[in-house]
This record gives sequence, structure tokens and C-alpha cells, in this order.
Amino acid sequence: MAPPRPPGAGDRPVTDDRDLLARRVPALRAELVRQQGFRREQLASLAPGGSNPDRLAGRGPDREESPGLSEVQALVESGARHALGDIELALARIRTGRYGRCRACGAAISLAVLEAIPQTTLCLRCCRLRDRIPRAGRHRGPRSSGRRSERRAEVVVSRPAE
Repeated sequence: MAPPRPPGAGDRPVTDDRDLLARRVPALRAELVRQQGFRREQLASLAPGGSNPDRLAGRGPDREESPGLSEVQALVESGARHALGDIELALARIRTGRYGRCRACGAAISLAVLEAIPQTTLCLRCCRLRDRIPRAGRHRGPRSSGRRSERRAEVVVSRPAE
């Protein structure tokens, strides 16, 4: 039995989001595999003995690095590991048939979101909720509470005049 047609649709059948997603999954999977390869190469170049351009130019572990550079490199490596984990989770969800469904609430993730961020596993609503809830040890930023900025203002006000 054919799907119902809205008034004025003529002979054009109504295609639901699942059909659109099913047609786009091969391209989305290919993009995820491309990103996976990039992240693996990136992590290999950051590893000791990797082909990191800084190391090849003599600025690697044999030379003394500034603490700031080491910190930045650690952050880049952490971000690459996190991104690779997200990509691998999305590829696993494609294999199990759960790709395109929010892992938190089970709602469909819009095709537009999947096209923009193919590794996402959360719908927009759950992503927004996750970002609003502070996690232990996570810096919430200057907008999280006015106390930090109030303390700065007190310090400025309590300085002796010169």
C-alpha cells in the first residue's frame, strides 16, 4: 500500500525522513571513514616518534619544549582522541542500524544535522540539555555565575589610589 499523499502533492509520493537518511547513509559513512583516517594520522603524528612536523624540524621531544607548547599539544591530542571516539561510535551505530537516532532520547536526528555533523549521536534538544547541565570538574565559563566577575570588581575597587 502506498504512503498517504498530502493534498496538492499530485503524483509525487511522500518520502519520509527515514528514506532520505537511508539514501544518504553511504555518503555519510564515507565521510566518517575519511574523518577517521584523518584523526588516526593526526594522532600518529602527535605520538612520540611520529611524523609531527615540529619534531622533524628539531622542535620535538629531543629539544626542550615550553610548558605552553606541551599543554597545547596535549589539548590537541585530547581533542583528536575525543573526535575519533565520536566517529567510531557513529560508525558502530551505522553497523547496528541505530544511526540517526538520538542515543539519549531515541528521537530522530534531523538529516540537516547529520549532514553538518555526521558523527553526532544526540538530537539538538538533548545536545542543548547536555550543554546546560554542568559536569563535575568542568569549567562553566564566565557567564555561569556572576560571582567571579563580582570578585574581580571588588579587587579593582579596593585597590588604593595612587
